[in-house]
Amino acid sequence: MFAPVRYLEWARHLYGQVRFDLATSGIRIVRRDEMAVSHAAREDDPAIAWSLFRQAIAAHNDVPEEEVFPTLGTTHALWLAFAALTTPGDDVLVESPAYEPLIRIAEGAGARVVHFSREARDRFALDPERVALAMTPRTTLVVVTNLHNPSGVRASDAVLQEIARRVATEGATLLVDEVYAAFDDLIDATGVFRGSARKVADNIVAVSSLTKCYGLGPERIGWVLGARDVIARAGHAITASAGMLPRAHAHAGLAAFSQIVPLAARSRAMLTGKRERVAEWVASQGFGWSAPTEGLFGLVTVPGSADLTPLIETAAREREVLVAPGAFFGIPNAFRIAWSAPADKLEEGLGRLADALRNRAPET
Repeated sequence: MFAPVRYLEWARHLYGQVRFDLATSGIRIVRRDEMAVSHAAREDDPAIAWSLFRQAIAAHNDVPEEEVFPTLGTTHALWLAFAALTTPGDDVLVESPAYEPLIRIAEGAGARVVHFSREARDRFALDPERVALAMTPRTTLVVVTNLHNPSGVRASDAVLQEIARRVATEGATLLVDEVYAAFDDLIDATGVFRGSARKVADNIVAVSSLTKCYGLGPERIGWVLGARDVIARAGHAITASAGMLPRAHAHAGLAAFSQIVPLAARSRAMLTGKRERVAEWVASQGFGWSAPTEGLFGLVTVPGSADLTPLIETAAREREVLVAPGAFFGIPNAFRIAWSAPADKLEEGLGRLADALRNRAPET
């Protein structure tokens, strides 16, 4: 039913296994001793704990509680969204380049995946006209990432609103994976993220989590934001597949939201000045790139090169430096580079990566 996600299977063999990791696309994981669970968060009644958790997610995203469904991270949120919004035989329109799980989950749900392009010459901008032209009579769902994975480029609310308007005329929904959308501001002084795409149009469903921006990947604190009928169908999918999520998950989520302000400060401190350093490095190598103005990764293109995956794997083994191959996103002569590593690791990693790329094979 669900085909292997090649990128994630590849990543699990190499991520965290090298000294100079320029591939991991999230803030470094928070240690357990940095996440003290308050007494208030340890509500023993599961129903009350889950109600408090939903309230916390709603407050964090500045949306009504009835538009929230908690999930085990963003990937699980995507699965629930597809379960709620598609039926077998539907067409699902997915951006290209694309984060591979978007495709595999759609296929697993029985949909046919159709692509529209985000062009490198336009810095991977979302184009409402391209979306509209790619739609078919069977399109029920259009899927994008914001910030775009792998380029790191942001789509404005105005663009998302226009796409939502166009797909609504065909009775379709716009699904926005916004797990990176909070960068760089993250939250306001009260711990609220006010930029969710859910608030842009009624037919937008947004999925996200605290995994990438706050270093809480192992905690799997995620959510679906959508209209009440979508949330109801997501609940049906949970009941059929898991019954209910564990109470401990609600406790972890409440603890995280109680500390979201210092967690955001930690994330900001880890990224200061690093995007600019990577931009300098890209220019010094004569490569092209997506030049994102936010976030913690971008897409580097190496003109005239063949598929860089073998070179990247060799660099991981021999030089202990790693980036994410563009082939997994549909761009073989590119790689996604992240700058969440400590400054000294980033600096040496860039040097080792430059050495490895000098041995790249030309395009045939």
